[in-house]
Amino acid sequence: MKNKKFEQTVKQNLIASGVMFVIFSAVYILAKMGVLNDSPFSSLGISGAICCIVTFIRNKTLFHNKEKWAKAEVAVMDERNIFIEKQAYSAYTMLSLVCLFAAILVCGIIAPQIAEILIWVLAGNAVIIVGCIFYYSKKY
Repeated sequence: MKNKKFEQTVKQNLIASGVMFVIFSAVYILAKMGVLNDSPFSSLGISGAICCIVTFIRNKTLFHNKEKWAKAEVAVMDERNIFIEKQAYSAYTMLSLVCLFAAILVCGIIAPQIAEILIWVLAGNAVIIVGCIFYYSKKY
């Protein structure tokens, strides 16, 4: 018997990898048409599209192989892994904010024009973090 929550997670991953494939393909096509600067965007688009195809195929094969399904379900739904992921995301959040703040201080002295961009990045991260806190505080 398949776990409905895990099955829904796999289906969401399939949809997300399909959407990301379309986005990366569009970036690749726009780079080849000359709309975007060719060198970095072309390789980004094709490598991202390849990764999305591999992810899509990997998730799709889970539906046909019960052994892979069981291993993936244990890996994703295990409470220890969920706890580790939450701790890692919390640590990443705090470290990214601290590192961005330190970079803003250093760039403020060395290159103020870069510091202005980093301030906007820091503000964007703060908005995303606060939005996630409000979303999950109402969810649980």
